[in-house]
Amino acid sequence: MQILTTGVLGILSIGATALTIPFEQEVLHTLSSLEKDICPLAPKVTAAEDGLHSAIKFVKDDSVREQQVKRLSRAVQVPTTVTDYMVNPYDELFAPFVELHRVLESLFPLTYSHARVDHINRLGLVFTFNGTDETLKPVLFTAHQDVVPVDDPSDWTYPPFSGHFDGEWLWGRGASDCKNVLIGLLSVVEDLLSQNWKPTRTVLLAFGFDEESHGFLGAGSIAKELEKRYGSDSFEFILDEGGMGLKTLGDVVYALPGVGEKGSIDIIFSLSVSGGHSSVPPAHTGIGIISEIIYELERQDLFVPVLNENHPSRQALECQVRHSPDYVEPWLASALESNDYTGLAEALAESRGDKIRFTFQTSQAADIIRGGIKTNALPEKISATVNYRVALHQTPETVKERAIKIVAPIAAKHNLTLTTFDESAPEGAINHLDLSTLSEPLVPAPISPTNVKTDAVWARFSGVTRSVFESVPSLAGKTVVVSGDVMTGNTDTRFYWNLTRNIYRWSPSRAGRTANIHTVDERIDIDVHLEGMMLYYDLIRSFDTWSS
Repeated sequence: MQILTTGVLGILSIGATALTIPFEQEVLHTLSSLEKDICPLAPKVTAAEDGLHSAIKFVKDDSVREQQVKRLSRAVQVPTTVTDYMVNPYDELFAPFVELHRVLESLFPLTYSHARVDHINRLGLVFTFNGTDETLKPVLFTAHQDVVPVDDPSDWTYPPFSGHFDGEWLWGRGASDCKNVLIGLLSVVEDLLSQNWKPTRTVLLAFGFDEESHGFLGAGSIAKELEKRYGSDSFEFILDEGGMGLKTLGDVVYALPGVGEKGSIDIIFSLSVSGGHSSVPPAHTGIGIISEIIYELERQDLFVPVLNENHPSRQALECQVRHSPDYVEPWLASALESNDYTGLAEALAESRGDKIRFTFQTSQAADIIRGGIKTNALPEKISATVNYRVALHQTPETVKERAIKIVAPIAAKHNLTLTTFDESAPEGAINHLDLSTLSEPLVPAPISPTNVKTDAVWARFSGVTRSVFESVPSLAGKTVVVSGDVMTGNTDTRFYWNLTRNIYRWSPSRAGRTANIHTVDERIDIDVHLEGMMLYYDLIRSFDTWSS
């Protein structure tokens, strides 16, 4: 089938809807073949009969709801912000994290009294609940304590660290990224301990404190400690924040944990030029030259999207074709059988927008620019930092090579000397441009297995997920389909690859019920927070005595 190989330009120019009639028979044939072996559902897994209360209590008991509002609000009120340049956990800038630890200990007394609590690199937290059966691999649940800074608090509807609750939404920085996960996990364990829970399988909670600035201090240190303690490939699975949430198409809900994530690299373009009085400027100031660099980066040799056979999003799309054929593009079924991986990715991006595009394509964002100190003084040192999230078919080296290719002619044009990455810039050099990285680049993550027939851990994780979300009142009567996807951002799991091949990045929230992560008016529907707790609770119970 060559629908995209020969026809992608037509798709993009005349619109996908025009294909409905010409390809109707082909699509029906493809759907029929897909139904035979594509996207099988994992059997539902109900929680063990262990004498503990049902998870549904979390969404039906008003006292639990009130308690979680207070807990999450209190955590949001502690301004645990980090920047890219906070590198010492003993720095006074990290003082709010010490306050957060005091808050957590007051909110979760049973957890602190029953767990082994380790402070890793001062501020990282690891809670260990030892099981009685050491032959069972532990499970690890993670979140991070830190949040991104707030630019202008006056832009917010409610003060960003007030933890305001309006009866439906809880507002504040970190409410949905990701103190909701941290508080949800601790709350579930506190609840289990209140029922005299004694785990068979060891359970760990690990909370880093600088995920928003790459995680080297927090999760980076925690990962080393856990590998030293347990060894490599020592965990049954790891569940962290992230993923694509829960999306509804008709009567089907798609649960989309991230089973992979893009790589990343931050390139710093640092320019040193002669200063002087602004009344006698050169043809191009340093700020002008840096602006030219950014302009060319955004214009030349743009990255190409690719959706090949190994990309996790393909499985999610196949599931949609099989289980929700009336809600996807009429050409999608046959397009997925094409070997034009770029054409397929472009067509989907055109149809579904940039959010889907950047699951297939390397992104580029100029995020920071610095330069100049006064209106009548020419800037002498100017820099720009550009963030890249590297698509699965590329590497950070690809991004670096492109940057050099684009920037070298600009440096030559302005008579600048140039050093790049592994080269050392001459000390005190003037009229010099240097390219460096902010931190160690990250290659795209290994893809966790998602075949329910061959990977027992994924099958059980999916079965628990189906059982939980087909039971919540907000999704009553709907079928839940669990399918892996890829994250466009990065999580603390970047440090945990050696611990297990089963890594799931997922904050299980219904579409539209978390809002404005990393920007003004971040908030979460408290019901979504409670539904997430149901999943954590039943995962712990359902994996407790199970052996793969």
